[in-house]
Amino acid sequence: MSAIKKLAGHTLIYGVSSILGRLINYLLVWLHTDTLKTSEYGVYIDIYAYVAFFVVIYTFGMETTFFRFVNKEDSKYTYKNAASAVFYFSLTISSLLILFADPIASLLGYPGKSQYIIWLAIILFIDALVAIPFARLRQENKPMRFAFYRLSNIFIVVFLQIFFLWACPKIHAGEMLTSLKPFVDSFYRPDYGVSYIIIANLIANSFYVLFLYKYILQIGFKIHWASFKPMLVYALPILITGLAGIINEKLDIIMLGDYLPEGFYSGKSNADIQGIYGASVKLSFLMLLGFQAFRYAAEPFFFSKAKDKDAPELFAKVMRYFVIVCVIVFIGVSLNKELIGNVLLRSPEFRQALFIVPFLLMAKLLFGIYTNLAIWFKLTDKTIYGTYFSVIGATITIVGNMILIPKLGYIAPAYVGIFTYFIMAIICYYYGQKHYPIPYQIKNALTYILSGVIFVVFVSKIHVDREWQDYGIKLFATFLYIVIVYVMEKKNLNAKTV
Repeated sequence: MSAIKKLAGHTLIYGVSSILGRLINYLLVWLHTDTLKTSEYGVYIDIYAYVAFFVVIYTFGMETTFFRFVNKEDSKYTYKNAASAVFYFSLTISSLLILFADPIASLLGYPGKSQYIIWLAIILFIDALVAIPFARLRQENKPMRFAFYRLSNIFIVVFLQIFFLWACPKIHAGEMLTSLKPFVDSFYRPDYGVSYIIIANLIANSFYVLFLYKYILQIGFKIHWASFKPMLVYALPILITGLAGIINEKLDIIMLGDYLPEGFYSGKSNADIQGIYGASVKLSFLMLLGFQAFRYAAEPFFFSKAKDKDAPELFAKVMRYFVIVCVIVFIGVSLNKELIGNVLLRSPEFRQALFIVPFLLMAKLLFGIYTNLAIWFKLTDKTIYGTYFSVIGATITIVGNMILIPKLGYIAPAYVGIFTYFIMAIICYYYGQKHYPIPYQIKNALTYILSGVIFVVFVSKIHVDREWQDYGIKLFATFLYIVIVYVMEKKNLNAKTV
């Protein structure tokens, strides 16, 4: 089996837990937009935007560091060092969050909701505790076990949220299963809303400890400082890079609440707008699902192949097919956003911002390209360059949103995202060719991206009166593009790869 086919196979398996699992999880968007108000959904989106920052802080680059150092000659301490460091650091942060839960909740604009902070602190600690064990599963090429654990978590989350947000209200109101009403009434609170989403995640995450307890016991909770110091030096720039990356990815949600003038959209509060915008962002994350599955498989793959003489050519081919898949996702979601929106976003109020989905998707596509390009500074131990690029991107994101949100509303973050990741990709490519030249097929990538944009613009202008016929045309157009790509790439796909 060729290297690329093996990578594709592992990506497919990881995709079961990432793509399929998240698609199942996306059904929760249907649930949330059916049971929560736009303002409540805005609170949920806002809170989890902050959580994304802490996820990066808790692991502080140790996942990538683990992959880098586990392939070195003296690697016997790598797993214990990485996992122990993450454990102690995350335990400290979670303890502080719990201790100061009240003032933190007030600072974030949720006075009297300190339980949010406490529950999320526990969730983040568990996520951090199992982060390196999950990385070890990937490093040991155990994608099936990885997928099973991830999918189990998602199914538990889905079940619990359906139970709390849909079943419990109906049982409490006496509309179904009346025999269970006394039991449900003993714990159910109709005004909990967002709280039940967090509680469901907390319960589901607890199962990770059961799944991975053998790997957790192997941690030892001791740090071998002589071998850990170079790991820490390697990891810190990745931490800064990760934080800057989260600024590019999540800060738009927070800044919408802070910089959008109240009343910018008639009859809508800023919390409403955060909810409406966040729902459209959820649709654009379909692009990131495929990218996440790819990343799970690709990161250990890149490190394991780095010393091969044909590695640059192999990495170039990986980028070629990555771009093709991303363009197909871009076309599929962009053309069918109304169909997807009608299915997932139950209330029409949440579908007001669907027109920005193609712009959000393009930003995510460029982000995926940048992340592929960024492999060079991880392989050459020049992670400080990642810090430079990410800080540049974060600066553009912050300044751009500060200027444009008050003028353009929720389309502004989409424009800013495209510009940010385009600049980051250009800079990363320029320096990458100096330090670790890879013969990327730039012309091929640009052709696919531009043809994808033109295809979306052209097909989007086709409208028929009957909704189902319009959906059918868009779906057929998506299928047609896939067929065209397959015909064009068939020769390359059948050719023997390195």
